Amino acid sequence: MNKTNTVSAICLIALIVITATTGCDKQKQQVKNISSYEYDRSWEKLSIREKIGQLVCFSYNKGIITQYGDGAIDTLLSRYPVGSVFLANWNMKPEVPSDSLGQHYQNTVQQFSKSSKYPMLFVEDFETGIGSEIKGYTRTTSEMGMGATNSEEVAYSMGDIISMEARGIGINWLLHPIADLNTNPSNFLTNVRAISDNENIATRLLPWQVKAMQNNGVAATAKHFPGDGTDFINQHFSTSTMHLSYEDWKQKHGKVFQMLIDSGVAVIMAGHITFPAYQQEKLNGEYLPATLSKELMTDLLKKEMGFKGVVVSDALDMAGISGYYENQLETEIECFKAGADILLWPRLEIIDSLEMRILRKEIPIERLNDAVSRVWNLKKQLGLLDDNYSSIQPLSDKELDENNKKAYQIAEKSVTLLDDKNKQLPLDTTKSKKLLIVSVSEKKGAEVFDIMKKELLKKGYEVEIRDDLSYFELGSGLDSLSAKYDKFIFTFFSNPGNPWGTLSLNNTKALSMWTANKLPLNKVISIGFGDPYKNLIYMPRIWCRINCYQTDDNTQLALVKGLTGEIEFTGKSPVKYNAPYYQGN
Repeated sequence: MNKTNTVSAICLIALIVITATTGCDKQKQQVKNISSYEYDRSWEKLSIREKIGQLVCFSYNKGIITQYGDGAIDTLLSRYPVGSVFLANWNMKPEVPSDSLGQHYQNTVQQFSKSSKYPMLFVEDFETGIGSEIKGYTRTTSEMGMGATNSEEVAYSMGDIISMEARGIGINWLLHPIADLNTNPSNFLTNVRAISDNENIATRLLPWQVKAMQNNGVAATAKHFPGDGTDFINQHFSTSTMHLSYEDWKQKHGKVFQMLIDSGVAVIMAGHITFPAYQQEKLNGEYLPATLSKELMTDLLKKEMGFKGVVVSDALDMAGISGYYENQLETEIECFKAGADILLWPRLEIIDSLEMRILRKEIPIERLNDAVSRVWNLKKQLGLLDDNYSSIQPLSDKELDENNKKAYQIAEKSVTLLDDKNKQLPLDTTKSKKLLIVSVSEKKGAEVFDIMKKELLKKGYEVEIRDDLSYFELGSGLDSLSAKYDKFIFTFFSNPGNPWGTLSLNNTKALSMWTANKLPLNKVISIGFGDPYKNLIYMPRIWCRINCYQTDDNTQLALVKGLTGEIEFTGKSPVKYNAPYYQGN
């Protein structure tokens, strides 16, 4: 098998072209290459236990602080000197009122910073903006929405908004962007989280998003190496597989990761994903996922592709990494030995175990030093080792308002008109006054599409919202229902995590598609919020189809303006309905 890297030079040339042609702010084009080795060797003064702590990304949890630190952060860190903390919104939210969550993040960052002997990385995963989780901040479209704009300027702006606001609450490391290509429409985990199924869109736009993030002092993370999106397995539930041949991978997912490496991405996340076309070694007859594979993390990523930054594992509580070794602790140890420089959410006992094994020379000290040097170099490049480093850079109301305006402009550019065969648009109150919005979603339509309804009401339409429109429940009432409304707007909303399990529609939601295709086609508008494939695959006979990629307020505002002719839809679908995909066989 020829494993010689052939994409690096091509990617570098492409990046030079991007730099020459983009319209982004010239002052923000010179991003630091955070993954370059400008060593600060002050990490050598750390004890072995302190070095090991640098490899641990602790998931903030008051119960664990009580168990291991007697309820005190300083006590916890004195016993387990972790180098980074993941401030999960689901753990933070229950502790304070919703309008105090941003301040709670700041307070928690300050508490850890004061209690830690060494500067810390504070981590979250705000893929669609801080406002997706924290009131008062900006919510953005999805990564695929960004891909639909096909704009380097938008990619930079997306990264700028999210990272600026992350620094505002104390977060200096974000676990995105997604670098996967969504080549399988059935893949639950990538879908709208991925920018496209087209590697050329990804290689052109993602470096600008990364540049913006790292210019703001926030480490960007390209995930999930070696690439997700070719099968339909969710890594949370089981190990996924990269199904491409090695040569095809180099031209697709490998090309994207190589471009991001060459353009200076700080961190790459290894996924719970096997790569049979590259791997040769097996354990008990099975290929290991990248998070346990020295072949993938060390030989391919670090050596062949030349990645000098930090390799972080995907979450160690996911089932995709489980079952290969006798218990969770041994799994986490093997993840480190295989090449992970930071372990995401390991048990704190790993610090005790690694310390003993390294002192007994069961694990080479060189593996530890390599990992610590990479983490320390990242902290240096982010400015954490500077005397004047400030953990929090609060934003003014004016800056937040400007960010929201930019997010609206991005949303406006992302909304995609797939088809309008009989020219139903723009809507006109003299011809289409009575509208029924049919919400096909796990959430109540009155909650999800409230902005859309209010904006249409303002423009003089009569609007009702109902959940689902099952063909079985309608019975013989389809004709009378059809006569009652001028237009039926079917709004399909499902995306990764909503709901957990599959993006396919079942029961009354599936039967709503039956109804949509039975109604007079000149009365139906089908709108995909999130998953773009409902329109691309299941609704081809509907004459008017639109994809939005997100349900945020800005997207709904832009959608209504497009529906009523105030603006033109300019987004282009970043995925194709006929893209080849695999069922994991």
